[in-house]
Amino acid sequence: MKFTPLLNRKDDMPLYQQLYEYIKKEIVSSRVEVNDKLPSIRSLADYLNVSRNTVDVAYQQLLAEGYVESRPKSGMYVTNTQFDLL
Repeated sequence: MKFTPLLNRKDDMPLYQQLYEYIKKEIVSSRVEVNDKLPSIRSLADYLNVSRNTVDVAYQQLLAEGYVESRPKSGMYVTNTQFDLL
């Protein structure tokens, strides 16, 4: 696993949002590079011991905001768009 988010199950923020924020920060800070493939939903869910839905919702938010792109039959990849940290 290229990254290891620490999810706090006792936090008021939902797990999918914690995961989304973590991956977004990794992308913006260039710790995850352009064209890097994100782990599959199943493998990341198993690794983090969360539901696949949790990972899928985080990935869909990243996709909707343009941080990643979906490549058919291949997976999710980091895009080359520059973003400012909010």
